[in-house]
Amino acid sequence: MLGAARRLLLTKGPDVTTDEIALAAGVSKSTLYANFKGKDQLVEAVIRAEADKTITEEDFAFLVQPPVTAATLVAFGRRFVGFVNSHDLIAWDRVIASLEAVRPELPRKFFELGPGRGQRLLKELLDKAVADGLIQTGSTKVAADQLTGLWLGFSNLEVKLGVRPPLSIAEIEAQVESGAEIFLHYYGTKP
Repeated sequence: MLGAARRLLLTKGPDVTTDEIALAAGVSKSTLYANFKGKDQLVEAVIRAEADKTITEEDFAFLVQPPVTAATLVAFGRRFVGFVNSHDLIAWDRVIASLEAVRPELPRKFFELGPGRGQRLLKELLDKAVADGLIQTGSTKVAADQLTGLWLGFSNLEVKLGVRPPLSIAEIEAQVESGAEIFLHYYGTKP
């Protein structure tokens, strides 16, 4: 059901009906409603599944268990940029913008489930990096915004606008590593 809902949301937008989703999923509408209270809850579940493509809560907990190092930042950055570096995100931007016209509170909710979750996890990672002595900063929220900017750069906008194809794995690797290096040069506690 989640796969069918995702495909239809990305191709048809928020006007897709639960009838269409049930048909595409090969289930009855009553089965759909047995699993989700309504379309909003189904869309939320799709957004949560998308967010997990960046990193699951379990993977994140495992990542920050040992002391945070430059390699930890790069590992998170690879996953984050790899997820953001997708043409699907253009379609998601359109879906969320369309939802705002119908229900103005939904974009904030979806931001919190998707990009806001990534922002929160990166801030938590940087909080741990401060506690572990890797970096020093007065605001890990500001530092997370700056690190995200270093990782994404203008290439993210170029991909979203269709000016260039998504970054290759090698390009993601290079962008994430150089972004982390610049970040640690500024915020790092060790020379």
